Amino acid sequence: MLQAQELSPGEPFGSANGSPQEIFRSNLREAKRGNAQAMGVVGLMYRRGLGCPKDQAEALEWLEKGAQKGDADAENNLGFLYFQGSGVKQDDAEALKWFRKAAAQGLASAEGNLGLMYGRGSGVHKDYALALEWFKKAAGQDDSDSQVNLAQMLSLGEGGPQDYIESHKWFSLALKDHSLESSQVSELRNDIEWLEKHMTGKQVAEARKRAETWKPGEDPADKP
Repeated sequence: MLQAQELSPGEPFGSANGSPQEIFRSNLREAKRGNAQAMGVVGLMYRRGLGCPKDQAEALEWLEKGAQKGDADAENNLGFLYFQGSGVKQDDAEALKWFRKAAAQGLASAEGNLGLMYGRGSGVHKDYALALEWFKKAAGQDDSDSQVNLAQMLSLGEGGPQDYIESHKWFSLALKDHSLESSQVSELRNDIEWLEKHMTGKQVAEARKRAETWKPGEDPADKP
């Protein structure tokens, strides 16, 4: 896939009650009081036009405020704006800076975005080994986009040894994301089917076992 990730709208708003308009007003009040997380939420809501008119200038202003105060989500989403050139001049170096700040706080989507930057050579020298490491970090936090990117790299032997068992495992884990569209589910199943044609029965069984026993933050394949 190798696509940059903006924070999902469901994450900042899912824990709040009320209509999008009420959520926006509540977060705007808190943002004006200096709450960094609320600043990031307001910025994203302005960007998406959720509970308020879509306004890219306001989105940028609030994301910058939240990012400057150290909110990881705001840092990642600000980096995303620079990566895409959305409302700002496209700037890989600036995107990389904010992705790194957010990743330093352990934000999975930012870790995945760093994997993308290294995999594409955007703002940095292309480095598949570093891309693989960042995708592993994000995938280990159950980030499905990074799980897919990691699986693809492992199946091709990019950044490290080719490993069909681990590739199968990560594709299978990504399939558990209920937010996937039907076309994405079909694509992942096709990838798994292709792998199984090139694996022994024992290898397939091992891959399935690893996927079944895996827990976020823990990789059974790394255990002694």
